[in-house]
Amino acid sequence: MSRLLRFICPSVIALLIGLNAQADTQTEAPKPQAKTPETFKNIYKASYYGFSITVTHELSNTAKGKKLRFFADSMLASIEEISYFSWPTQEQLQPTKYIYKRRGLGRDRDAKLDFNWETGKVTNNVEDKPWKMNIHPGVMDKMGFQMQLQRDLIAGKHENLVYDIADGGRIKQYTFAIVGEEVLDTPLGEVKTVKVERTRKDDDRVTYAWMAPEYQYLLVRMQQQEGDDEYTIYIHESEIDGEKISSFE
Repeated sequence: MSRLLRFICPSVIALLIGLNAQADTQTEAPKPQAKTPETFKNIYKASYYGFSITVTHELSNTAKGKKLRFFADSMLASIEEISYFSWPTQEQLQPTKYIYKRRGLGRDRDAKLDFNWETGKVTNNVEDKPWKMNIHPGVMDKMGFQMQLQRDLIAGKHENLVYDIADGGRIKQYTFAIVGEEVLDTPLGEVKTVKVERTRKDDDRVTYAWMAPEYQYLLVRMQQQEGDDEYTIYIHESEIDGEKISSFE
């Protein structure tokens, strides 16, 4: 169970929840528009050794900018991640704060990152032990980059999908590549997708995401393979800009 929750957690699925779509309140979805949504709420589900896990991923507005929240919940544990960010330009996202909370899984854990772009530093506070690290323009947190990826894909950038992330006390590069196209049968019906891989060096984990271009690269399925283990989540519900997708068909 703990391995699956860590897998679903965006810091590990750090992939692509490039999330979203325009939708119709009836049974038919509308034609897509080339813009990222202002708000959304998507629900994903998984089952692991008889335990059900529900994953909520949502974008909302606050007085200081955007709030992106991820929450994975099961009977035994939960993980919550929150990213606060803004769009100072049309092209580049800028994070202001990242929060991580884990409950269960043997030990609770809390972490927070505060980005100060005037000083070019981020304050890492893990278990109430704060310290600072230098950052450069374009650095993002482990949640907010998902929205940057979505915007890049919608804008037609399908190569060189590389992002600098403040993660684990250093700047890491998250790299993605489109590796194919598939039609998936999901709980919301059939939908055309592109298959995106998160590439890693010297790591036996393989992570794939299936995203729907006609729905602004909404993540509809995600799978991770690690050794003999394989985990998969599917989208079950989606609401974009206050409108619900009831069917892809």
